[in-house]
Amino acid sequence: MSVSGLLTLSVAVWLLAGCAPRVATSFWRIGTPADSTKEGYAVLYEGKKMRHCYPITEWHDTINLNSQISNLKSHDTYHELHHHGVAVESELMAYRIYFDKKQTIDPYCKRKPQLELAQSHWYPNDSLLAAGYGDDVLRVSGTVGVGSVKYWQTLQTGEAANLQTGQNAQTGKLCHFDKVASRSQRIVKQTKNSATIEVAVKGWKPISSPLGEDGRGHNMSVQYTMQAGHRDMRCDVSLSEAVEGLCTGVQTIPAKGGWPTDTIVLPDGTIGLGNNSQSSIFNLQLPNGTLLVSFGTDWPVNDSAKYAKETVGLAVFIPKEYAGSLVHDKQNNLCLLKFNPQTNGHRPSNPQTGEAANNHCHFFLTVVGATKENHPVARTAEEWLAYLRRWAKNLR
Repeated sequence: MSVSGLLTLSVAVWLLAGCAPRVATSFWRIGTPADSTKEGYAVLYEGKKMRHCYPITEWHDTINLNSQISNLKSHDTYHELHHHGVAVESELMAYRIYFDKKQTIDPYCKRKPQLELAQSHWYPNDSLLAAGYGDDVLRVSGTVGVGSVKYWQTLQTGEAANLQTGQNAQTGKLCHFDKVASRSQRIVKQTKNSATIEVAVKGWKPISSPLGEDGRGHNMSVQYTMQAGHRDMRCDVSLSEAVEGLCTGVQTIPAKGGWPTDTIVLPDGTIGLGNNSQSSIFNLQLPNGTLLVSFGTDWPVNDSAKYAKETVGLAVFIPKEYAGSLVHDKQNNLCLLKFNPQTNGHRPSNPQTGEAANNHCHFFLTVVGATKENHPVARTAEEWLAYLRRWAKNLR
């Protein structure tokens, strides 16, 4: 081939690479062989299990709150969806959101920059792992994970005395969204450079919090937007009316390790809330907001025979206009959210009316797989903090 031909081929490859998607979404409903006529139908393998699945863009569950059967048993969408909920990925990171009362975000770290969920479907087999695919790296259990929106229930003195919490724990506990009339997830949009997914509930009745004017509860949506070339996500929360007690944050690692109690003083003068043999927790009050940080080592899943322990860094940044009081329990480092109708250009729709939401806040989350990634942005807690200071500096 001539030099001009090689140049033409190189330009064509470069153009094709530039046109390739750099973000992607993944949302699958588990079906039967009878669903083979549906567009996008595929037979997926999770370990030794064969699953008949078809792609969806949204799913809704309506829940009978008066049912004598528990919501989990009568509406088990968590086990009816492949990888348990909607997911989004860039070349650097992937996140899924559980379709259940927890609505917890779970991260998937990449060994090398590439889109993977179309092949691994979150559960890479041995051949994909050998080829350098990433994997789930965090055991979130019943925690906030990283950047999930939860409800902080303030406890009375007697209740707080009976709650087994760590030293200096606040008089409250983390609650999931279990009392709702309906819940849904959907893919809001996807382009080659940006994707937004959403989790929403209607008729939510929080404990010890006033209901809406009609007594039917509150409606809430959270939209997560990921950009190509990014490991972080922007998280936009909208409410039908203001509710006190919503929070977000990061879990301790390991989750069962409890709230660390020692003090860490880093060379730059930063004082951490504590550490133990495996994990570190930090809160930083920056000029533009609050940064919640966790860094530690744990088994990523319960299968300790096949998987090794992973060291992971988690972080959530809340702009100062939306950052309320700091709270925590044994497993979670949290910040209460403040809602403000004045936003910076990105306000999702109210999940009840479809109109621009008046009660809104937003924050950001990010993750590093310190041992999973071939070239992580940080391998130690100190490096993670240094990276996060740069990351959060210009966030608004």
